[in-house]
Order: sequence, then structure tokens, then C-alpha cells
Amino acid sequence: MIRRRTLLRAAPAALALPYVAPPALAQGMNLRMQHFLGTNSALHRVTTQMAEDVKQATGGRVQLQVLPGGAVVAPTELLDTVRGGVLDGQFAAPSWFAAKDPAFVILGDTGAMFRSVDLRDRWFAESEGVSFGRALYDRFGLHYVDQFYWPGEHIPSRRPLNGVEDLRGLKIRCPPGMIAEVFGRAGASVVNLPLPELFNALQSGVVDAADQANPGLNYAVGLYRHARYSIDARHSMPTCEVSFSKRRWDGLPAEAKEAIAAAVKRMSAAHKAAIEAEDKEALEKMRAEGITIIAWPDSEVDKLARLTAEVQDTYGARGPQAKAILDSLRAFQARVG
Repeated sequence: MIRRRTLLRAAPAALALPYVAPPALAQGMNLRMQHFLGTNSALHRVTTQMAEDVKQATGGRVQLQVLPGGAVVAPTELLDTVRGGVLDGQFAAPSWFAAKDPAFVILGDTGAMFRSVDLRDRWFAESEGVSFGRALYDRFGLHYVDQFYWPGEHIPSRRPLNGVEDLRGLKIRCPPGMIAEVFGRAGASVVNLPLPELFNALQSGVVDAADQANPGLNYAVGLYRHARYSIDARHSMPTCEVSFSKRRWDGLPAEAKEAIAAAVKRMSAAHKAAIEAEDKEALEKMRAEGITIIAWPDSEVDKLARLTAEVQDTYGARGPQAKAILDSLRAFQARVG
């Protein structure tokens, strides 16, 4: 899940930056936002372009200052930081805020529910995903603008994993949460390690595998040096979002809100194109280096989906919004297959 990708954050010293209230510009306002990766990431490139799009569309009246991961706070602290006014907006993942409400868990990662991220993302574009996001974030003082593309994830592994049965007894690094519980139900032994310790843990055999990121990012940070298999089990399909302080959002004119909403959709499409290109290049390099890619057949993904549904039920029972989001996802799943 995305919460552990703090490896690419900015230097910790940036956390001490003092807050300076955003000045009211002669033509409008300057809104400070933070995402969760480094300045060398595709995410930074596309969010920076989004800021330029908004500036151009509003004639400079609204300017977004986009900060990289860790520039002000850790990713898991973004929601409270935006709510408190230290930042005006965020590019974040709902699953980071799971401790606040179980609805963030259901919204934040649909696991093996859908055959692909593209199919799941239709729930946002064609059904109730955005409205549920707005209702949830509104309770915490934020306006949820829209989701943006994040890829499905792979499992770097020291040994081949061809299906659910191969998860039994597997020592897998995974942060606490829904996906960890799914692995636990499959018989895996879940280990919660900080990301910097993962490299040595894979090398020494302390863990056999890791619930990590997409192939491009896994390859870039060097996880396949000691994990010579990349497992595409469709086990984790996180969602990401763009949101603003509700107070700041409500103070924007309608045309500025429309410009931002349109820019988010363009940013999402650009991010998808960039990630797909990076993944394609990484997979080619991995194959050339002797790393084996194992894509699970639908029959095995279905087994994982049943375990995912069992875990989702436990979260859906913990709160009315979680249950409503889960019911909506399942109704959409039944409609699209």
C-alpha cells in the first residue's frame, strides 16, 4: 500500500520549515499543497504541470504551490495538516487515514475486487465514488475534488508464488491494514518493517516477500536485487485523491473550482501515461536481468478476492459510511463484472 513509500520523500530537515500564511495575491490566492513522493517522481512532474494549468486557466488568479513528499509533514499527517490550515491542499491516499474512520479503508484500497484498476476507476467516473469521497472528507473539514490514477501493485518475492496456496507460511513485509489481514487469512506470516529495513530483510531472508509498489517504483529503489520474482496477484489497488481545506475551497470562485477539477483529470491521465511507460521499461529491464514476472490467473485472483471480501466485511461492519461505500462498490462490481 502507498503509505510506506516514504523512501522518496524530501529530506527530514524540511519537516522543520516554519509555516508562512499564504499571501492574498492582488488577483486571487496562492494555495500550498503537498504530495507524497520526491521531486524526481512522475507524480511531482504531473502535479507541477497541474499547477501551471490552473494558473493559466485562471489568468494567474489562483496559483498552486506544489511541494514534494515530506516538505512539511509526513504523508500520514496530511489530512490533519490541511484541516489545521498549515497546508491548503493535498495529493494523498485515503488509506493513510484509516485510524480516523473505517470508511477510509474501504475507499482507500479495493484489493482484489476488480480485474483491473481501470475497471475500478470507472466507479469514480461513472458511479458514486466521488460523491462518497466528498461526503467522507467533508466530515473532516476537507473538500474531496477527485481521485487520480494510481497503479495496481506487485509483490517482490525471493521465491515463486503461483497462487493463494503459495502464500501459506510466506513471511511477507506488509504495513498494518486491510491487505495485511488478507495475507493473514491466506496463511502468510505478516511482518511490519520500516521500508529502510526491507532491503536487508530481503537479502538475509528475514522476509520472503514484500507488499510494495508497482514494478517501476520497485525496480527504481532496488527491491529486485534480492527478490528475483515479481508477482502480479492484483492483490492491492490503492486509490489516491486531490483535496483542499473546505474553508479555502469554499472561498474560490466557481470558475476557479471548475479549472482545478478539469486540471485534476488531466493530471490523472498524464500520471497514468507516465506510470505505464515506467512500468513497461522496468519490466523489460527486469526480464533482461533474469527476474521472473508471474501473473496470477483469474482463478487465483478470485480466491484472493473472496478473502478480500471477508476482510472488507469486517471494516464495513464498523461504520455506516464504510458499509455504504462497500455496498456501492459491490453493486458496481456486479454490474460491470
